[in-house]
Amino acid sequence: MLQPVVLGIVFILLLTWLISLSYLFKEKLSNMIGMVVSMTLGMITGLSIGTFSAVLFPDLFFEITVLSMLIGGFVGVIAGFPYSLIAIIDGLISGVMGGMMGTMLGVMISPEHYNQLLNIMSLWTVGIFFLIYLLLVYEINKESNNNSLISHPLPYFTLVCLFILSFHYFTFEFNNSTNHHADHVNNQEIIMDANEYQFGPDQVQVLPGEEVTLTLVNNGIEQHDFEIKGLDFHLHAMPGTSESMSVVFLKSGTYEAVCTIPGHEAAGMTATIIVTEL
Repeated sequence: MLQPVVLGIVFILLLTWLISLSYLFKEKLSNMIGMVVSMTLGMITGLSIGTFSAVLFPDLFFEITVLSMLIGGFVGVIAGFPYSLIAIIDGLISGVMGGMMGTMLGVMISPEHYNQLLNIMSLWTVGIFFLIYLLLVYEINKESNNNSLISHPLPYFTLVCLFILSFHYFTFEFNNSTNHHADHVNNQEIIMDANEYQFGPDQVQVLPGEEVTLTLVNNGIEQHDFEIKGLDFHLHAMPGTSESMSVVFLKSGTYEAVCTIPGHEAAGMTATIIVTEL
C-alpha cells in the first residue's frame, strides 16, 4: 500500500510545480498559454485520477466518477485563475470531462490488463506534464534567462524519471474478489432439464448482477415451461426441444421457478434460484 502513496505524492509534486510556475511568472505568460495550461492540467489530472481510482476501487464507480470530476475541474480552475475567466472555464470543463473519461476507461478494461493500463497512463501523464513544463520554461526564458531552481529542467526531469521507475518496478495487486466478480461478468449458462415432473437441478446459485443464460431442455414426453416468479422470465419447450433466455438478478434473495402447465407445479415441477455473494 506504500507504493501508491509514494506515487501519489510524486504526482502531486509534479502538478504543484507546474501550477507554481504559472503563478510565479504569470506576467511573462500570455492568456493563450494560460488556456493551454489550464485545459491540459485539468484534463490529464481528471483522466489520471479517474482511471487509477476506478481500477483500484471498482466497487465505488459513482463516487469515483464524481470525485475525479471535482478534482479535475478544481485543478483546471486553479491553473487558469492567474490568467483569465476563459482559462478558468476551459480548465473546469476539461477537468470534468477528463474525470468522466478516466473512470469509464478504468471500468472498461479487463482485470488482466490493469497493470498495462496503469503503466501506459503513468507514461502519458508525466510525459504531458514534462511537455507543459518545457512550454512554461520556454515562455519564461524567452525574454530573459531565469536561473532559479524551479525553472531548471533537470530537477523536474529527475522527478519525472522517479515516477516512471516507480511504476516500472512495481506491479499492482488487485483484490481477488474483484477479479472473481469480473470473471462472472461473462454470461454463465445453466441447463435446466425438464422431465415428468421435476426440474434438474432443482436448486441453483448465482451472483447478484451476474448475467445468466438459462436453458430449458425438455427430455420428457409432455410440454413443459420454466417461469421465475416475480420476474418477466418464461421459457417454453416442446418434447425433445430446448429454449434459452438471459436474465440478470439485480437483488439478492431466493427466487422460485415453476412449470405453469396445469397440474405440473402441484406435481412437483419447481426449482429454487438462490442469488447471493459466494
